[in-house]
Amino acid sequence: MLAIDLRNLVKRYKNITAVNDLTLQVEPGEIVAFLGPNGAGKTTTIDMMLGLAQPDGGVVRVFGKTPWEAIARGEISAVMQSGGLLKDFTVEETVQFTASLYAHARPTGEVLERAGIAGIAKRRVGKCSGGEQKRLRFADAMHSDPRLQELDE
Repeated sequence: MLAIDLRNLVKRYKNITAVNDLTLQVEPGEIVAFLGPNGAGKTTTIDMMLGLAQPDGGVVRVFGKTPWEAIARGEISAVMQSGGLLKDFTVEETVQFTASLYAHARPTGEVLERAGIAGIAKRRVGKCSGGEQKRLRFADAMHSDPRLQELDE
C-alpha cells in the first residue's frame, strides 16, 4: 500500500492555479522533498495531504485512506511553518497539552529530549527563538509515533 497517493491533483484560488494535475506516489519509507520557488504550490500540496485544503480536482489518499481518516488513526503528523503555538504557555505545557490530545502519547520528557528542547522546558513559548519554536512544533508532531511525518519548511 502506498504511503501517499496523489492523482491528478488540482487546486485553484480564484484565477490562480496553485497545483495543476499533480500525480505522485510515495512508498512507505521513502523520503520526498518538494522544491520550488515561493508560490509553486508546495504548502498547498501539503495542506491537501493533511486535509486542511480541499482539492478542486483529483484524489488524495494516505495509506489508502482520506487524510482525515489517516490523521484520526494517528498515522500522520505535521510540522507546519508557522502558527499553532500559544505564546503564554511554557514549552513543557505546550508539549503536555498536545500529548493530552492523543490516546497513547509518548512521555513529555522523552519528546522534549528527542527534539533537543529539554533545556528550555520552563521557558514561555513567546520568549523562544524562531528555531526553538520550530523544534517545539517538531516535538508536538512526535507524540503519536506516526507512520508519515510532513515537514513544511
